Amino acid sequence: MDKQLTLRCDSSRHRARRALFGLAIVGIGALALLDNLKLFDTPLLRTFWPLILVVWGLARLAWSRHPGSRLFGLLLVLVGALMTAHNLGYGNFDLRQWWPVFIILAGAAIVLRGLFPRSRMGRGRFESSTVEHADAVNVDATFSGIKLQNDSRSFKGGRIAITFGGLELDLREAVMDGPEATIDISATFSGIELRIPREWQVVVQMSATMGAVEDKSAPPAAPSHRLVLRGETLFGGVEIKN
Repeated sequence: MDKQLTLRCDSSRHRARRALFGLAIVGIGALALLDNLKLFDTPLLRTFWPLILVVWGLARLAWSRHPGSRLFGLLLVLVGALMTAHNLGYGNFDLRQWWPVFIILAGAAIVLRGLFPRSRMGRGRFESSTVEHADAVNVDATFSGIKLQNDSRSFKGGRIAITFGGLELDLREAVMDGPEATIDISATFSGIELRIPREWQVVVQMSATMGAVEDKSAPPAAPSHRLVLRGETLFGGVEIKN
């Protein structure tokens, strides 16, 4: 019964996050429409778009799963508020100068997550872990955290599209059908952790804007298969491990 209640709470938070994301899209459209109608002298969309970061940060604070998530939420609120103030003419905030702060706080969030791992059950913090047997991964998530394991005997790649979320994908039990498989990745304000077998060679063909793609996997002495990663990340990160 407690597990069912926890799952219901998690489902309710998921619906709330999707509703919040929908309202943010509506807000962007409304600002763009008002700009096109020229009802105000100030370009609303160009001025107030950083408030999206504030809303996202408040959502992370409201539905935080660990201290690192709360730290990231506070960062988003602060950056969004400073950028909005800059657009209104109050203060001088240049993101090109301050972007390393994202890296510093992202590292601090990882440290906090390691020191205070989130519980898997209790107080609505149940984290579902899914095992798939399909030959291709197909992940499309917004404002969501997903932990996925694939143990296909003929893995062929797939696609990943994450917006305002995170993904842990474990392919260590998967076996490729051919010599090469390709995963198309799109990560926007999101983090992806990918674990691969030691005999796989990783080929990264991704672009990163205000983000990073790190291959921390050990290069195999005699690679039997190649995993090609294509796509882009915007304000996000992709980390590959064994």
